[in-house]
Amino acid sequence: MRALIVSIVCFSVLTISWLIFVNYADENIHALTKSIKDDIIVSVSEGDWDAAESQFEELSDKWHKQKKIYNFFYHTSAVNDTDFSIARAKGYIKAEDFSMAIGELHCIKEQLTFLHLNDLITLENIF
Repeated sequence: MRALIVSIVCFSVLTISWLIFVNYADENIHALTKSIKDDIIVSVSEGDWDAAESQFEELSDKWHKQKKIYNFFYHTSAVNDTDFSIARAKGYIKAEDFSMAIGELHCIKEQLTFLHLNDLITLENIF
């Protein structure tokens, strides 16, 4: 009986921790993708490279702070791929390369979305 109670408590702690993380990640990843879509891509499209660079720097800082937590729950390779895309986009924005910057920003947006969606418990992810 004692082992059953300990098992139930451990399972509950893990489940609650996971649910808290899913909510945290959902809010933060949506905020990052919204920033890319509504701010950075718009600035790049308008040729406002200074605004795009400062907005992207803010996004990069947020990502690097949140990444420390994501490393516990997400696959390391997926987190690293997003890091690489952020580094490339930063270079493209600094170089004022419109097509490469837009393409990489869209790539980051999709990577963030799939990063979160691939770790949710759904029938698609289980099977």
